[in-house]
Amino acid sequence: LPRLVERLRADEAAASGPVRQLSVAALGAVPLASRGGGGGARRRYIGDDRGGTGDRDDAGVSAAVCVEELAAKHYLQREGFDCGLHCEGALLRDLFGVLLFDELFDSSVEGVFASAYQDAPLDLGTEAFYVCRRARLERRLSSLAALAPEALAEEVLARFRSVHGRRVRGVNWERYDGPSGGFRREAGAGGVSEIGEAGEEAGGEGGDEAGPDGGRRVLWTRDGEVGVDACNLGAAAGAIGGAALAAALRQLCLDYNAAGLPDLLVWRWGDASAGAREVRCARFVEVKSERDALSRRQRVWLSILRSAGAEAEVCHIRDEST
Repeated sequence: LPRLVERLRADEAAASGPVRQLSVAALGAVPLASRGGGGGARRRYIGDDRGGTGDRDDAGVSAAVCVEELAAKHYLQREGFDCGLHCEGALLRDLFGVLLFDELFDSSVEGVFASAYQDAPLDLGTEAFYVCRRARLERRLSSLAALAPEALAEEVLARFRSVHGRRVRGVNWERYDGPSGGFRREAGAGGVSEIGEAGEEAGGEGGDEAGPDGGRRVLWTRDGEVGVDACNLGAAAGAIGGAALAAALRQLCLDYNAAGLPDLLVWRWGDASAGAREVRCARFVEVKSERDALSRRQRVWLSILRSAGAEAEVCHIRDEST
């Protein structure tokens, strides 16, 4: 028994996969002085004199950023990714509602629709949801898993157009520029363009709206280098890949309200004619600050994604000045 316990602990410790260490100073940022927010206040950072972060507000003053934004800029500017979104599961829930729309609103399942105005069946988020639709869900997930990146991107955009504007739990249509599936664009700065949305999705994780904590539900791109084809939901899904996306959607079928989804999704959607597999890929990133630690649910999600072939890692932002 002691050996079993030791092995299980080792497996749990390894579930997070690769761990990246980034220095705040190396990213060209310095911590802002605390304003007495208490122990629960999030640490904020600002570009130093070297201008590494580069963000400025409308008045030309360096804008404060959180650790997730620091990490996203690293992946875009130094790892070669085209786009990055601080989503914490929002993007996967959008894909869940779009790609599993028919299964979600399957009227053959008894007792789950009491009103025509429901945005989801009554059993979504319970163990019964997957059990009552197992065969149909698995057929759909298997078909998605078998799609090549380009075919998956086309399937996502086609389904997006067909259900656009419908009330679907977890899907935030305001994130997108109409039925095209392209992310809405906003003015960017410092070499990184920002793409955001006006609202917050239903059924998402609490406290994640854009605002003082900065950058949540905002997608960044490498300014001037990324084509419009990379800036849509289809490209994000295609970069993730069919097998990994199907595994993530299956887990949401089993536990729709699960917490612990990775903070960031970054992806590259280059020209497939170039022949290199790396031109189209994605990476899930759980970002941790100096005193933050992985939860068990976060380890589970990282393990699920990596087991399905996705790139998933932990990124620790270290501040050597503390």
